[in-house]
Amino acid sequence: MSTKGLRNAAIVSFVVSMAILFVGGYFAKDHVPPIPTKVVVGEKILADKDAILRGQDVYQRYGLMDHGSIWGHGSLRGMDFSAYTLHLMGYLVRNYHLAKGEPSQDLWKQLPPSPRKELDEVDMTVIRELKENRYQPDTGTLVLTPAQAYAFEQLLHFWDRTFAEGDPHYGFLPNAIPTAEERKDLATFFFWTAWAAVTNRPGLNYSYTNNWPSDITVGNRASTEALVYSIFSVLALFVVLGLVVYIVHRYQFFYGESQAVQAAYRLLEQPVTPSQRAAAKFFLVAGLLFIVQILNGGLLAHYTVHPGRFYIELVGQMYPYSWAKTWHLQLAILWIALSWMGTAIYLAPLVGGREPPGQRALVNVLFVAALVVAVGSLVGEVLGIKGYLSRLGGNLWFWLGHQGWEYLELGRLWQILLFAGLIFWLIVVYRGIAPGLLPRSNGTSSDPEEKDRRALITFYVLSAVFVVLFFGFGLAYGRGTHITIADYWRWFVVHIWVESIFEFFGVGVISLFLVTLGLVTASSALRVAYLTAILVFLSGIPGTAHHYFWYGGPSFWLAIGGVFSSLEPVPLILLVVRAWMEYKSIREAGQEFPYRWPLYFLTASSFWNFLGAGVFGFIINLPIINYYEHATYLTSNHGHTALFGVYGMLAIAVILFSWRGLTENKAWNDRILQISFWGLNGGLFLMFLTGLLPIGVMQVWHAYDNGFWWGRSAAFYELPIIQTLGNLRIIPDTIIIVVGALPLLYFLITTYPRLRKVEG
Repeated sequence: MSTKGLRNAAIVSFVVSMAILFVGGYFAKDHVPPIPTKVVVGEKILADKDAILRGQDVYQRYGLMDHGSIWGHGSLRGMDFSAYTLHLMGYLVRNYHLAKGEPSQDLWKQLPPSPRKELDEVDMTVIRELKENRYQPDTGTLVLTPAQAYAFEQLLHFWDRTFAEGDPHYGFLPNAIPTAEERKDLATFFFWTAWAAVTNRPGLNYSYTNNWPSDITVGNRASTEALVYSIFSVLALFVVLGLVVYIVHRYQFFYGESQAVQAAYRLLEQPVTPSQRAAAKFFLVAGLLFIVQILNGGLLAHYTVHPGRFYIELVGQMYPYSWAKTWHLQLAILWIALSWMGTAIYLAPLVGGREPPGQRALVNVLFVAALVVAVGSLVGEVLGIKGYLSRLGGNLWFWLGHQGWEYLELGRLWQILLFAGLIFWLIVVYRGIAPGLLPRSNGTSSDPEEKDRRALITFYVLSAVFVVLFFGFGLAYGRGTHITIADYWRWFVVHIWVESIFEFFGVGVISLFLVTLGLVTASSALRVAYLTAILVFLSGIPGTAHHYFWYGGPSFWLAIGGVFSSLEPVPLILLVVRAWMEYKSIREAGQEFPYRWPLYFLTASSFWNFLGAGVFGFIINLPIINYYEHATYLTSNHGHTALFGVYGMLAIAVILFSWRGLTENKAWNDRILQISFWGLNGGLFLMFLTGLLPIGVMQVWHAYDNGFWWGRSAAFYELPIIQTLGNLRIIPDTIIIVVGALPLLYFLITTYPRLRKVEG
């Protein structure tokens, strides 16, 4: 299989994969849950479109996606507001009929009810009533029955009390939503999401959310499509896996000894340039942000079993769950991004062969800009959650505060500045790499190996361009965009950016290290890079659709997301083979090998890629399983082992690779890195084994048995076994922080004064 053929296949796979998502999105946009112009019962107007959209603003403004969820997307500790509202709606409609149209006007004070498993004739009446679609598309009017209107009024009272008085069972502080008008709009928005989750699409027997969430009391059960497409997903996995295994062996892609060990020795011989030394600041700040990020993660674990309370009382009163969750996610993205930025800057002179004039000054400007965006966005998010920006009026909360989208919480201004910063980073890196795109003085432009070398550099540059480009998709939606459409674009950043483009960029970095140092041929590196790109594009990009299963999109996303996301473990299985080769090389190099622990972190990243992203991702992505698992701790189990395990370990690996070339030999301390390695990986292993995985399995059990609303309720988290496992979480968290992260930060801080001098 020729390099040219693989290159063309990679291009085709990318174009086809993106076309699947774009074409699907084009048809899906006309099938989102309609937002009614007005909601009426008889001649009385209960709400209108503006109230629903204002409620969506409130949901985003105060960061409630980081303290709960809608249609399963958001934080896992708070209730799912749509599922919870839906169950309460069914309960209130049932009581309206039991009272023969004269129910208590104070029934909201008795909410929530206990779960029920047996249905009766009244339930059948409720289900028929809720499932019937009374939306009138010609006038934009949503007509409610008297029972539904009663439920609507009762739910206004319930949510007003919840966010005015607070709820210690969920960690909602008093006046979490400060004004009565905002609370009313928020409750209206929640009611609309519940209506969309239960009402059948016109002419079909499932709701706008494909019958999610599961709740037999309102007639929500898994659709036929969810089961059938799951069967095709499993079939696709084994067929494609067999085909890939045949291709790998037939064309000998991964044969031969690893060269990473020899590459590590050669890296130490390279002189340090001014821009490379300036890049060290990126790594040091990344280490500091990493500490703050996992401290917030520890606080979140504490809040899971002790919501709204902490050993220091003031922390519980002033530092809500949404603040900790927001920073936990944002800091993860920031410190990993800084590690990539610093690595690309460090690598540029190695690839280009020289230092461009003024490169260090540009790197310093980039560093200051990154700090401004990081600090500004983090402070703005807190001001938004606390309501300070809302008091100033206008759209300041959206531009400077908390946009309200999980993983993309930062205000729109900070998001634009970060995008601009990434473009500037791309220019800075390209300045250093550009000379490498020219023919070498000792070669000819027609030399096949020389062509492949330049093609590999182009591959790397293109991967960096994609890193910037796909972050830009987060600007495709704005304030007031329909939540289904906004979430469609959000996953272009959250999923494709991480599960496709980062892997695309990562293989480019590793390949360039080997080829630039003359340790493998450009042809062999390109073949592996192109094959990886093909598999990552075909599985990861269309596989994004598994995030669209239950978020107001058509049922065809079940087919696309189910089949393609089931293929995501295929390239990860191949990485295990490569990781084993790296491990053997490290072992054979002996104890004195200078890059021993950086390479171990790289090997650990491959291990977690297989287990966290591959195994734990596959078991939750089949539509029929995801229907019951969606937004449970099994998702968190996959998220922690994939994001922290894969990209966290990879970020540390590239930091230490670069740091090893920057640091004086006498200052290097393998012992500290050994402690950090086992602290981070051992702590993460204990975290999923003793907490995330068992809690997730039990949560799915209860979601299936009692309905999803109960599986995400405070009642579940207050079960004795969950409380015990939650309290035991302090053990792996302490190991990660004290044994893993702090030694790593100590190592970076103490060796920073011992960086090598710039030569020449």
